[in-house]
Amino acid sequence: MHSIFSYVDFKVFLKDLLEDRSSKGNPLTYEKLGKRIGFTSKGFVTQIIHGKSKIPVKKIGAFGKALGLKKKERDYFEILVLYSQAKTNIQKNQLFRMLTTEFKTKIEHIGPDKYEFYTTWYYSAVRSLLSYYPFAGDYKKLANKLVPAITPGQAQKAIQLLEKLALIRKREDGFYHVTDRLITTGDTVYAFAVVNYQKATMDLSKESLDRFEKPDRSSATLTLGLSEAGYKAVKEKLDMVRREIMEIANYDKRIDRVIQINMHAFPLTKKNRGLL
Repeated sequence: MHSIFSYVDFKVFLKDLLEDRSSKGNPLTYEKLGKRIGFTSKGFVTQIIHGKSKIPVKKIGAFGKALGLKKKERDYFEILVLYSQAKTNIQKNQLFRMLTTEFKTKIEHIGPDKYEFYTTWYYSAVRSLLSYYPFAGDYKKLANKLVPAITPGQAQKAIQLLEKLALIRKREDGFYHVTDRLITTGDTVYAFAVVNYQKATMDLSKESLDRFEKPDRSSATLTLGLSEAGYKAVKEKLDMVRREIMEIANYDKRIDRVIQINMHAFPLTKKNRGLL
């Protein structure tokens, strides 16, 4: 059983803790834990662990005590629960900052560098730029290659982070080259960080309408009615198009620019629950 400070998902921690106690001959069932906390439903803890129910905020403290956690551990557990159950990305950002400041020495496993990669749009842009642009250390020229341009200091910070993450490396020829390593976004810790990145690129998308002439950009919008099945089919089609675009980029030769492509589909109305 690992320390609670090595977990970033409170549900995984709960499951591991109860399994560990059971293996040591000191079982604490979901039902017994629920009674200690004061839940009337026998299966409520099970629903929480499976993500079907949330821990009421007023019960988080009781949850930590019922598990026998120490004060510092209960504080950490509370932040993990609030982070997991936060409704907005702003709340998640605030809680994540609490984890990386108040528990800085305990949360190094999260990989703050990986989180930082998604905090601004130009880290990804610089990485893509280096796939064809011969950069050897002139940060001013590198900064001015981006649209909109960034500062030389920002360009240098981008290079330092990308090199630290092994996403680029300096070869014997003196130039920086992109590696084959990729950052994945499956971990729940980084999911909200990706939302930050997506928001930043959406801002760029809006600005592109004024920044570029029509021949240099592609913009299209659709507003239409769909069934649940139709909406699912549209999302699958968008996923397929995204994969096809990635294949085009993968096999493209003589690359001479970096292109940002955003695809979004979202409801503009609530579902109609029944026939009128």
